Amino acid sequence: MNTFSSRGSVMLEFTLTAIPLIFVLISVLWLCMGMWEFHTLTEAVNATARSAAVHGAGCAGKTCATTVDTTARLLASRALGILPGMLNVTLTSTGSTVTCNPLSSCYGNSASWPSLAANLAGSTDIAVSATFQFTSPISLWSPRHGDESFNAVTLGANSRQAVVY
Repeated sequence: MNTFSSRGSVMLEFTLTAIPLIFVLISVLWLCMGMWEFHTLTEAVNATARSAAVHGAGCAGKTCATTVDTTARLLASRALGILPGMLNVTLTSTGSTVTCNPLSSCYGNSASWPSLAANLAGSTDIAVSATFQFTSPISLWSPRHGDESFNAVTLGANSRQAVVY
């Protein structure tokens, strides 16, 4: 007669395996979300800088002239999935530097950007830089003295373009 019973061993093994597996799957999902938001931010900043570079020196007083508002709205429309209220942006040209903390604070700003003062085609660069706080619950699962908080990681992107028009 067998005195050792293996009843419930499969359920125990599944439980001991499934809990770490679920943790790994959720961690991979949030890592993918962070990478997607970083890629989106980088592409949005590059597209905004390219757009501003072709609306620089030759657009003074013309219909192609852009403002801080149009530049901010272009960046917000390209940064899908990132709220404008969570995005901090700095627009830099030879004539001026505009800081939008958050990006939505620049909506309605009718100042010309890139600043046309000293922006000469081929001799001037403009720069767009942006940062975003990515908050992930992955850090919640790390044991730390009993407190539970979501730690934020700052994701940033920069683009420098020569004024070509």
